[in-house]
Amino acid sequence: MSNQEPRTPPKTTDFGIFYPVGYLVVAFPKREDAQRVQQDLLTGGYEQADCQLYTCEEVAAAAQRNLAENTGFLARLGWSDDAVQAHLDAARQGSAFLLIYAPGDTDAARAMNVVRRVPFDFAHRYHRLAIEELK
Repeated sequence: MSNQEPRTPPKTTDFGIFYPVGYLVVAFPKREDAQRVQQDLLTGGYEQADCQLYTCEEVAAAAQRNLAENTGFLARLGWSDDAVQAHLDAARQGSAFLLIYAPGDTDAARAMNVVRRVPFDFAHRYHRLAIEELK
């Protein structure tokens, strides 16, 4: 990835704030752990597009831009901006991220069974009207 343009997470938003409905956003203190979980999910049948790895630099840049560009009242309702701030804080501490497509309860449970094999900072599950923090 060193010679590639930085990727940004999907453009799914809620009043301008990053809000990827049907996805888990998981932060890992060690990139190696994120890579291991990604590989395990791919081995288990996930497609590359449904389990994307993002570096701390990519997430920090996207989160900073997202928070700076969306300062209106509607963008600050709910928990969306708090979640993006948590992503930015973890990225600034060097965390790597996986964006995992998990639209249903079974998908989320299956993904989290793999995630829990390694230490992780947090896992946010994006529902249509709520963000759930998974343990």
